[in-house]
Amino acid sequence: MNTHLLIGVAVMFGLIGFAASRDLLRRLKIQTQLVTVPVNRAARPARAER
Repeated sequence: MNTHLLIGVAVMFGLIGFAASRDLLRRLKIQTQLVTVPVNRAARPARAER
């Protein structure tokens, strides 16, 4: 096969993979949202002084 054709196909697959990974990461970022968790500071045991 022609070398230029193979390079072109590889570049196209790379661009398709790059676009798909960006889209996937964007969708995962939307799904994962940080939630604050209340912590009772009096319930935690005090650290032992060394």
